[in-house]
Parts: sequence; structure tokens; C-alpha cells
Amino acid sequence: MKIILKIILFPLSLTLSVFKYVLLFILNIGTRILSLISMLVAVGALASFINGETELGITAIMLALLFSPYGLPLIASKIIIGIEAVNLKIKNI
Repeated sequence: MKIILKIILFPLSLTLSVFKYVLLFILNIGTRILSLISMLVAVGALASFINGETELGITAIMLALLFSPYGLPLIASKIIIGIEAVNLKIKNI
């Protein structure tokens, strides 16, 4: 019975593995692009603070943090870790 279940779940496991690697590739490229955007927004925030526009500067700092590797890319990596956890549970059946 266990072998039949493994045979049935093999395509799902294979699909999840391929999906994980595609997402990792996209995440790698996206993280690099978002890091560059984060750096530019942080420079813009610094310029806003120098010009005395503190509200705009605070908004820009928040956006820079969101675009940094500790913002959106971290959330995406947690989702990929969750997909891998589901895949490992399927493989351990």
C-alpha cells in the first residue's frame, strides 16, 4: 500500500522540486534587482532628509527596508522553505 502511494505521489514531488528550483532562480535575480532599487531609494531618502522633507524621507526609508534583502526576498525565501518542507513530507511517506 505504501509503495502504491509513493508511486502516485511521485509526479507531485517531482513537480514541487522543479517549481522550487525555478522559484530559487527567480528569487536570486529578483533579490539582486531589489537590492539595487533599495540602495537608490535609500540615497533618495538621505537627499529628502537633507532637503528637510522628513515625511518623504521616512516613507523612502520604509520602502528601502521593504526592498532590501530583509524585506520581500526574505518573505519569498520563507515561502520556498515551506514548499520544500511539503515536498520532504511527501517524500517521507
